[in-house]
Amino acid sequence: MLKGTAIETAYYKMLRVRIVPGLISWNLTPDHITCCGLLTSLLAAVCFTFSPFAGGLLTLLTGLLDTLDGSLARATGKSGQFGAYFDSVTDRYTEFIIYLGIWFYFSGGAPRTHYRLVILFILFGSLMVSYTRARAEGLGEICTGGTFQRGERILLLGVAGILNPLLNRIFTLNSIAPPTDPGLKCVLIVLALGTNLTAMWRFMHVLNKLRKKV
Repeated sequence: MLKGTAIETAYYKMLRVRIVPGLISWNLTPDHITCCGLLTSLLAAVCFTFSPFAGGLLTLLTGLLDTLDGSLARATGKSGQFGAYFDSVTDRYTEFIIYLGIWFYFSGGAPRTHYRLVILFILFGSLMVSYTRARAEGLGEICTGGTFQRGERILLLGVAGILNPLLNRIFTLNSIAPPTDPGLKCVLIVLALGTNLTAMWRFMHVLNKLRKKV
């Protein structure tokens, strides 16, 4: 969604110029930032259980830390297989932990529990987005396309959580029987569809490339 755009370029430039030098002066390593991201995701999950607004803020912070560790690694020349593998596996845990918090948020009442099934579809799609890329790269194929990659998923979740109380208030003022959490529910449905469509697009894209080699 944002990959390769001017927004992404400006964002990484901001990290490199404004934040990374301070981290270097504090003798922090990319692995420190990765661990902070994991801890932040735990806090985000707990907050999402009680307050989507706080959960959304911490989710965005998790996304910031996720991109920051890579920028710090490149700036300090500490990019390597160990850090890359550690970061990749930790990223999966951070995202799934956040979804766990949202799962518990939707645990009360029959209409709300339906969205726990939606979260299962998101988890399935997110897993397959990562797996289709990893399997393709194991076969020597590049597979980085698609809209709903991890960065976009974290951004949508964070913004949805932050806007959740505002949207609840707006719908309350303009409806006799206002729906609860309309923004968050909408984003969850979009993610459930988008992640699985992205995984399927990658699947078909790689199959077509491999078929041409036969």
